[in-house]
Amino acid sequence: MLEQDDSEKYRIHSEAGILSILRSVMRNHALATCHFGRSGSIILTTIIDVDAKRREMVLDYGGDEASNQQALNADTLRVVVLLDNVKIQFVCNGIEKIRFEGRNAFRTRVPQTLLRIQRREHYRIKTLMSLPVKCTIPLHEKGASAAAEVILDDISCGGMAVIDTRFSVNFEPGAIYRNCTVALPEAGVANVDLQVRHVSAISRGHGQRARCIYIDPPDNVISMIQPYIPRLELERKRKQ
Repeated sequence: MLEQDDSEKYRIHSEAGILSILRSVMRNHALATCHFGRSGSIILTTIIDVDAKRREMVLDYGGDEASNQQALNADTLRVVVLLDNVKIQFVCNGIEKIRFEGRNAFRTRVPQTLLRIQRREHYRIKTLMSLPVKCTIPLHEKGASAAAEVILDDISCGGMAVIDTRFSVNFEPGAIYRNCTVALPEAGVANVDLQVRHVSAISRGHGQRARCIYIDPPDNVISMIQPYIPRLELERKRKQ
């Protein structure tokens, strides 16, 4: 979260600007994380309609009915969306359940203000060590078929960090590894070129951690990672 003074430079007050951003989120079917309650409960949703005349918008109904009921009883809900590497954040002062185009949905007011945060640093989220995600790194200096398998430590739309417990890769800052593959659960296999930015020893156990950035990642890879991040956040909440 941003400090209040820092956030003001990212805040949108214009009604036309807010409606334009919300419609862009809707057109791109961007996955939104809706936070509510003291326990930090969340549901995943999408914006499915924006009504400028009534200053209302419709959100898709969540998949878990117990969480939906908690959201309906909440006074305020904080919605966070990642769209084209830009973090969009706004507050809904309550929602209600409606029927929209033959299905259940949430209706709420269009927010009076909205944060649109674009920074060089991307939001990184830790993966679940109980469900390790593997990254395969080709080692061309050891032969055409040689490769090392490391574990994903965190991921963002700008890069990822990996853990190598066997020291199977000679990670050095600036080194580039091409055609690396990461199997993201329920998302697909992302093929990326990685450049190492920082290498350190892992705090617990034996091994090394390499923080990397993507080199010219294709649009389909970013489109795969963007919805994976809120799904991973939801899974982390469930495991807590």
